[in-house]
Amino acid sequence: MADSVSRRQGVCVLGATGSIGTNTLDVIARHPDRFEVLALAGGRRVDELLAQCVQWHPRWAIMPGEAEAAQLRQAVLQAGLRTEVLSGEQAMCDIAAHPDVDVVMGAIVGAAGLPPCLAAARAGKRLLLANKEALVVGGALFMQAVRDGGATLLPIDSEH
Repeated sequence: MADSVSRRQGVCVLGATGSIGTNTLDVIARHPDRFEVLALAGGRRVDELLAQCVQWHPRWAIMPGEAEAAQLRQAVLQAGLRTEVLSGEQAMCDIAAHPDVDVVMGAIVGAAGLPPCLAAARAGKRLLLANKEALVVGGALFMQAVRDGGATLLPIDSEH
């Protein structure tokens, strides 16, 4: 008999404040027994990412630049949240590959989404890819990383 108590899957949403990211969070909200939001990475919309942090209480929130991260860090502190605020591409890559993260939603627009999606692929994550540029720009390199890492690649956008 299978164990009826299973661990929720840890999710990292890259591009959390965009339409695909917010739709992803909507789906997660419908399945709280299956998923846990561990990380949210947003663009430059500090207030929107803060609201998501208040709702989801992620372990990490990541902004692209340190100026936005400093704003978010202060707001998170004022809100009494325990979310660690990080900044930059390397932070996104590190979190996308973190051992506690099972699923990565790659919804960062443009070539900026390639490095963290590559990191997730190399780490063998289940990668939900809504960023077609990762395939267009990365192509063979990206698919080799998926194979080498043993990742599962699931296209999310109809453009794939």
